[in-house]
Amino acid sequence: MNRVVLLAVLAACGGTNKQVQREQQAFDCKDRYATYIVVGDISGDERGVQLDCADAGPRIKRWKTDKTGKHVEDSRNITPGQFDTAWTQIQGTGWENLKDCSNGSLGKRDPVYQFDIKDDQNKASFSCQTREVPYPYFDITNSLDQLAMQGVQQLGGDVPDELDQKDKQR
Repeated sequence: MNRVVLLAVLAACGGTNKQVQREQQAFDCKDRYATYIVVGDISGDERGVQLDCADAGPRIKRWKTDKTGKHVEDSRNITPGQFDTAWTQIQGTGWENLKDCSNGSLGKRDPVYQFDIKDDQNKASFSCQTREVPYPYFDITNSLDQLAMQGVQQLGGDVPDELDQKDKQR
């Protein structure tokens, strides 16, 4: 019986040790920063996601402002491994060489995506006016969105307020 208790305690500590090792990973920020902001899409006036590490260690931040001006945001620290995984995906786009996209829908009423990315050697800003973000810009928004949504609820609830109100009126 004592062996069972000892094994249970050791197994519990093993999980804690793995978490401590993950959180104590060596990390070189290199002043890396990546963000995108989209203005005028279906979710509201503005939404965005930011990956950075200079001010508060590796973290992910997201925000949304709906059409009525209601602003919600959250941020959380992430592990160095999570940061580096997202950065590797962003790095794979060749962001240093990207310019304003010419393969978006470019309609006057389409949302505008603004990207700002930098590290200790390069800095780039570019935009894309489009309904659906084209390659390789999509790889940036996708990697940031995936990390921002990992293990958390949708920002501001599951249903936009204006859609929720329409459902209640029916």
